[in-house]
Amino acid sequence: MRKPGPGARVPTLAAVLDVIRERVSVSRVEIAEATGFTAATITHAIRELIAVGFVRETGTVQAAMGTPRRLLELEPSACYTVGIQLDRFTATGVVVDLAGRIVARSTMSGAGEREPDEMLAFIADHVDALLASAAIPRDKVLGVGLATYGPQDRAAGVLMTAQPTASWLGYPVAATLAELLGVPVLIENDATAAAIGEEGLGGRRSSFGTVYMAGGIGGGVVLDGLPYRGATSNGVELGHISIDARGAACSCGNRGCVENIGGPTAIVRRALAEPDLAARLRLGGNTVADFERVARGAMAGDSAARALIAASADALAVATVTLVNLFDLGRIVFAGAAFATAGPMYQEAAQAALDRSVFMRAAHPVAVELSPQTSDAAAIGGAVIVLRSLLETRTTTSGPLVVAR
Repeated sequence: MRKPGPGARVPTLAAVLDVIRERVSVSRVEIAEATGFTAATITHAIRELIAVGFVRETGTVQAAMGTPRRLLELEPSACYTVGIQLDRFTATGVVVDLAGRIVARSTMSGAGEREPDEMLAFIADHVDALLASAAIPRDKVLGVGLATYGPQDRAAGVLMTAQPTASWLGYPVAATLAELLGVPVLIENDATAAAIGEEGLGGRRSSFGTVYMAGGIGGGVVLDGLPYRGATSNGVELGHISIDARGAACSCGNRGCVENIGGPTAIVRRALAEPDLAARLRLGGNTVADFERVARGAMAGDSAARALIAASADALAVATVTLVNLFDLGRIVFAGAAFATAGPMYQEAAQAALDRSVFMRAAHPVAVELSPQTSDAAAIGGAVIVLRSLLETRTTTSGPLVVAR
């Protein structure tokens, strides 16, 4: 874990918990060395985390000099958080324990054209079933993080977009789902959630970017461990970067947008326009399933399918160069269900473009990685924000940590 730089806002409890999670068994002295916090600050933080049952003392280890040091570990089953990734085409749910382990997971149908009241009731039933399947008591669930499309008003818990139907615009998504489930609910942009999921449970407070592709294309950026959100939680709208000023008009008002050129919907539309390819791959009109069939065909050596995925990868590579140039990043992570099969093609194309074209390539390398949780990254991020919201609003001087039950 990197020490916070000058002026960096790293909430105490979250930072301390991250070190314990990362190192499994650790002393107070080691936490102080990793975070740069004073011994008194560490003592107060540990006292709070022990009081709510998140951390326990597990024994001692002999120090080089002086008295033995007491060791600390997480209590993984102290609490759980739920993450739901939702877009028009796909939805995934995970239950995560305090150690960051997925203890339950399932998939469900996306929003489609359903109205918000119907879809949220469906999600609530799904969460109930997910918790029951893992035998998790409701009083151990801190809350639910819903990772979905933007723009959003996170504080109000509403979407500022008429997707997938006009009724979603301004609908009280978080409040409605919280009432149905009886636990707090937070919303987050899905691409930002994927970045948070990549960083949040690994104990790393770094700076990197995420290219996210599921039903559509988005981007997320984490700077010194903190997500960049923008004014409406839509700060890195990668899918609507124009890479062809004379290209086809997009519904956003721009032309030649990345998503309209290389997104799953665009690729499936082009595949369906080739009757032989569509028949060979058994495409059936479901965007997510058909994109996966094209990806499998590409990886299996079908030349027509491979050409389509290569075109998509090239479009995302151009957008990735722009992302790195804007934020001067040294690391990019590709995440999202659309990368589950053909991810290596996208990774290779982006790495080649960055090595060739990024402005700061002579100053430092930029590494492109595939998330180890490609399909679940946004849902995991949804779960992470619930715990982080609790911890990051607390300091060791603002009163005792209170865990909502």
